[in-house]
Amino acid sequence: MNVGVKYCGGCNSKYDRKQFLYSLERDFKRKFEVVDSSKTYDIIIVLCGCTSCCADHLDLKFNYEKILVTCKDDYYMVKRILNKYLI
Repeated sequence: MNVGVKYCGGCNSKYDRKQFLYSLERDFKRKFEVVDSSKTYDIIIVLCGCTSCCADHLDLKFNYEKILVTCKDDYYMVKRILNKYLI
């Protein structure tokens, strides 16, 4: 199962996106890779710094889900979705 991470530009971040990803990697005991737009991922996590969600993600290819994160409170939602696929 491969998981790609796409960051927004960070112009108006309301939370620490790096810490968010670090916590996910710690909890799932795995590293997620920065998205390569030429690859298809099983799951893509788009770490938007705010609710504008302006990160360029529409052309990213995925098999199962693309998760849009707009605040640190989305952490448990992301964990719940990842738990469905990552065993």
